[in-house]
Amino acid sequence: MNRLSLRTFWHGLFAVSGLCCLIALSRGASAAEPLLWKFAAGDAHHYQMVQEMKMTMNVGPGEAATSAIKQTIDMVWEIESVEENGNAVLTQTIERVQMGIAAPGQAEVQYDSSSEEPPQGYAAMLAPMFQAMISAPFKVTMSPRGEIVDVEVPQSLIEAMSQIPGGAMLGSLATEEGFRNMIRQSSILLPKPEELVEGHQWTSSIEMDNPIAGKIITETTYQYQGPREVEGQPMEVFVPSIETKFTGGEGANSIAVEKQDATGEILFNRQAGRLESSKIVQQMQMVITVGDNKINQNLDQTISFRIVPDAGGQ
Repeated sequence: MNRLSLRTFWHGLFAVSGLCCLIALSRGASAAEPLLWKFAAGDAHHYQMVQEMKMTMNVGPGEAATSAIKQTIDMVWEIESVEENGNAVLTQTIERVQMGIAAPGQAEVQYDSSSEEPPQGYAAMLAPMFQAMISAPFKVTMSPRGEIVDVEVPQSLIEAMSQIPGGAMLGSLATEEGFRNMIRQSSILLPKPEELVEGHQWTSSIEMDNPIAGKIITETTYQYQGPREVEGQPMEVFVPSIETKFTGGEGANSIAVEKQDATGEILFNRQAGRLESSKIVQQMQMVITVGDNKINQNLDQTISFRIVPDAGGQ
């Protein structure tokens, strides 16, 4: 695996992991009463997610190359119906995707699904996946506590992911069952009333098999910080911390995490019964071993997710 393959691996994983984050629903808490998502048929919530990643790797003695990626996704969640047990059937539609990639020695990549100009170069290779994201809405059934009961994965999206550059490097994520499991594992169950105590912590885990990194395990620990009023709205505040492990596997390259750190904040709107915003900043220092070669790589990533007045985020 050369350095170009490494960049392709992270670019593909970055693009698809953002898609999974769209359905990674957060939770909140208060000792006064249960904290629940509030569903009403016909409601629509517009969200915008911004992912930024900077990747620096050594390319020789005293030399380093830095790549940067930024992806912005505008989407709408529409509640189709609410079942007798309180579960909601919702459709998540991605309305716009923007991506920019800057890498040493390569032409800058710019993609905007709303542009009338056809994408060029590497952007044209990514375009089928992004177009599949836009043209194939997800249908998800979710309980008031945030449990994902059912997921309908568009087959066109799975096919598009497998065909993008580096698609094979996505491993199980580029399969229907693997993608469905990723969505289910990414959802976070709202705590029960007796668990709604300031300082309470809980951990969720996401696992993904990858032909390059082996098994990737991401554990997120959440801590409830208590209520806070934000612009006149009652919010429940949570602080997440993230730990990522690469366990390797037969035939997999070795990726060792030397150091990692993550900070962030999640706001859940108690009155509206919805996720208001979240922001996670993650730094990782890794050593990637390929045969006799060792590559030092630093990864800095920020993921912001917030409700907006309309799909364009204006």
